Amino acid sequence: MRDSRDNGTDEFDAQQAIYSKYAHQYDDLVHSECEQYVGFQLLANAINDDFADKDLRILDFGSGTGLLGLHLHNRNFKNLDASDCNEGLLQVAKDRGIFKNIYNSRGASGLPTERVYDVIASSGVFFLSKSHPLLRYVPRATEDREARWSYHDPHQESYLSQEYCQWDIVNEMLRKNVLQELERVFIPGYRKPFDYEEDRLSMCVILRYKV
Repeated sequence: MRDSRDNGTDEFDAQQAIYSKYAHQYDDLVHSECEQYVGFQLLANAINDDFADKDLRILDFGSGTGLLGLHLHNRNFKNLDASDCNEGLLQVAKDRGIFKNIYNSRGASGLPTERVYDVIASSGVFFLSKSHPLLRYVPRATEDREARWSYHDPHQESYLSQEYCQWDIVNEMLRKNVLQELERVFIPGYRKPFDYEEDRLSMCVILRYKV
């Protein structure tokens, strides 16, 4: 499989066209033999381990087809919203019937400011490539919605060192005490390693922040 961070495959519109084309096959693809992605389950487990209150208001930010929301729902979290920029993926999420509100939004611009969340969670959203939303959306997604906790991306640890990740944004929020970073959670085997990757354990990291 080709590295999705390569400049030749890093255009947002082309990326979204692929998501739209395969929206109804997306769930099967991420669970397929070549991908074996379990990041949604791992993040849902982390949230479930940290919070006993199943009435928490949770936003699945960059929800895609709603797989993170599905795994949260299966762990008895019922107060779920979803947002994504892709209409095709969102239609699949809507068809699940588990989300109270669904927003078609690129970044945080389409989210109503009156919606307040206890937790904003994202799986596989921020770090994979330059076309992904990246950390510039964290301030608006968290501060404008008075979120208390922010959980991000079971992604390969090596991705966090990429220069496009915009860590200066999060570091500034940490400096201003807007965010408090909790201990990072490291879990091996979040998906099948690709041929070009040195990390054969496919070690993922879950980022946890208190807002």
